[in-house]
Amino acid sequence: MLKRIADCPSETLLLSYLVISMDEFDHFVKRDLDIKYYGRYVDDFILIHTDKDYLLWMIQKIDSYLSTELNLQLHPHKIYLQHYTKGVAYLVAIIKPHRTYVGSRIKGNFYEAIKEQNEITKSQIPTKSEVDAFVTIMNSYLGIMKHHKTYKLRRQMITQNLSENWWKYTYATNNFGKFIMRKA
Repeated sequence: MLKRIADCPSETLLLSYLVISMDEFDHFVKRDLDIKYYGRYVDDFILIHTDKDYLLWMIQKIDSYLSTELNLQLHPHKIYLQHYTKGVAYLVAIIKPHRTYVGSRIKGNFYEAIKEQNEITKSQIPTKSEVDAFVTIMNSYLGIMKHHKTYKLRRQMITQNLSENWWKYTYATNNFGKFIMRKA
């Protein structure tokens, strides 16, 4: 995570600045630091390397580049070094060699969303807008989870926790990757 050193008068200008600046940063990391395993989403980035000392050296180089070239700095409390076998938490996933797992926060939030949606159908017939909201919420979580090997997890969470009342108004695709509203 990056911290802005100087104030910017407009969030739109700041966003435009970050997009252009971070593109330059991407090229710096890949070209000048020659890092093979690098990923970035907005202002969060990940570097993976087998040599801890090399990573520590890179942190200094990156901090210097960001400060001098982009007037940005690394957030001092958001730098984590850990062994690759423990996995790296990045965005909504845990990245391990040869496998990426969906994070436990996503699983927990999905479970809570199912419980909240079940409350709607306990005492009433859902309105069309409530069914639309249900489909949107479920598909949001399923869309994230589909990027990982989560078929069994999706199937289990839906079949064991979702109220049977929702099946009157919606159905899930065969791979439990998406909900679709039934036609009236």
